[in-house]
Amino acid sequence: MTVGAFDTHCHLQDSRLLADFDGVLERAVEAGVAGIALCGYDAPSNAKVLELAERSPLLFPTVGFHPHEADDVTPAMLAEMESLARLPQVVGVGEIGLDNYRHHSTIENQRKLIDAQLEIAVRVGKPVCVHSRMAEDEIHANLEPYARAAMAAGMALPGVMHCFGGTLEQAQRYVELGFLISIAAPITYPKNEETRRIARELPAGSLVIETDSPYLPPQPMRGKLNEPALVLHTARAVAAARGETVERTLDTTTANAERLFAVNVRETAGTR
Repeated sequence: MTVGAFDTHCHLQDSRLLADFDGVLERAVEAGVAGIALCGYDAPSNAKVLELAERSPLLFPTVGFHPHEADDVTPAMLAEMESLARLPQVVGVGEIGLDNYRHHSTIENQRKLIDAQLEIAVRVGKPVCVHSRMAEDEIHANLEPYARAAMAAGMALPGVMHCFGGTLEQAQRYVELGFLISIAAPITYPKNEETRRIARELPAGSLVIETDSPYLPPQPMRGKLNEPALVLHTARAVAAARGETVERTLDTTTANAERLFAVNVRETAGTR
C-alpha cells in the first residue's frame, strides 16, 4: 500500500492559492499527498472551505473562528458555525485559539471565544485545531478542562496543536492531555533547533505534519507561497530529526491524522 502524506492544516481558500486551485491540487497528488485539512477561520472562509471540499476527495474541511476575530463574533455567528460543524463532511472545529502576538482582538474576548468553541467541539464530537501564538502556557487553562470533557464524551482525540511554536516541555504538557503536535515547515529553518528537538523527542504517535499554506514555506522556497505539495519538506525534516526513513514518518503521521479526523486516506493514496 502506498503511503501518502496528510497536510493537517492549510488555507487553500486564500485568494493567492485559489488563483491556481486545480494546479495546487494536481501538484499535491503528484507529490503523494493523500489528505488535506482545509481550515476555516471566519464566517466567509468557513463557507468557502465547504464549497472547495466538494471539488476534491483530497480535502477535509474544518470550521471555526480564529482569535483575531474575537472582538466581532456574535452568538448568532457561533450558532451558524455549530450548524456547519455538525455536517458529516466537516472533520474538526478550527482554527481556534489564543494569539498574544498580533493583538487584533482583546485577550478577554479571545478567551471567551475559544471557550465557546471548545464547548461546541464537545457537543458535536469533533476535534479542535488550535492556534497558539506566544500563548503556549496561557492556553493550557482553556484546553485542560476541554480535554477532560472530550474524553468523557468519548472523543478519540481532543485535537491538534497547529504549527506548534513552543518548547518541547510545553509540547509535552499538551501530549499529556491527549493532543497531537503538528510540525510545520519552520522545522526546515536553520536556526529552529527547538522544533527539531520536539520532532525528535516526542512519541511518534503524537506527531502530525502540516503546511499552513499559503504561509511558512520551507527553507528552499522562502519568500514564495506555500502549498500542500511542499509538506514533504517537513516530512523529510521530521524523519531526519528522528533518524528514521521518510516512509516511516509519513506512515506514522498520516495514521495519526486519520485517527484525529476519523478519516481513511491511505488505502486510496496513489490511486487519484
